[in-house]
Amino acid sequence: MKAIISVEPWDSMQARAMRIAERLDAGEPVGDADYYLNFADTAHLFRALTPARLALLERLETMGPAPAEALMAAPYHDRASTDKDIDQLIAWELIAQDNAGRFFIPWDAIEIRVTLGHQQQDHKSTDHAQAA
Repeated sequence: MKAIISVEPWDSMQARAMRIAERLDAGEPVGDADYYLNFADTAHLFRALTPARLALLERLETMGPAPAEALMAAPYHDRASTDKDIDQLIAWELIAQDNAGRFFIPWDAIEIRVTLGHQQQDHKSTDHAQAA
């Protein structure tokens, strides 16, 4: 099971969700991931998934389940910013907390997929079709 973080416009995400619903209704398997976290564009993804949050995910991946104090290894990460980042990563379901209060990554893998120019190509195709 993996989490996939990607850039996907709303109409594309909605169409994918409809295909998944149709496959579920038909009793078919639905794909290779249990969880998608989508952003409308790359700028939003990179504003939200900051280097500090990525570092926190990497530390959890390396260390395994750990208390919040152990995740403050980077010098720029104080307790308040660590707590804020942990809260956001929990809200996105990229990390979870066990009964002992330790944080962990509940996925076998987390993938980040970014295709630059994807939206521009769609606009260019539309512009050419309108000009013809």
